[in-house]
Amino acid sequence: MKRLVVLMGGLALMSSSIVLGQDAMRYGLKHLKVLAEDEKARVLKYTPEKGDKTPMHSHPSTVVYVIKGGRVRFTMPDGSTRDAELRTGDALLRPPVTHADEALDDLDVVLVELKS
Repeated sequence: MKRLVVLMGGLALMSSSIVLGQDAMRYGLKHLKVLAEDEKARVLKYTPEKGDKTPMHSHPSTVVYVIKGGRVRFTMPDGSTRDAELRTGDALLRPPVTHADEALDDLDVVLVELKS
């Protein structure tokens, strides 16, 4: 049975204070691709290889589905870091967040950003 995990403000992927950052798509990263977008949602494919980094950026509320799991290091706007294990098959509900990230393993993840 698949698990549904709800992540709240103080857990591994969250920042307690949201700082407005850039849209990650502005960086032209090879490991981040827009699959679909309309006025209500944007679907992203996140496929970093170990060592790939994404500079500081923001997400609105997001649904995350982990196709191939692994570890990610998140850096928050205050400079603190948190390592998270994303497990294959997990579905995560994530509130708005600002962070940078570094893949500690190869990953394959779908993110659905909710615009409204």
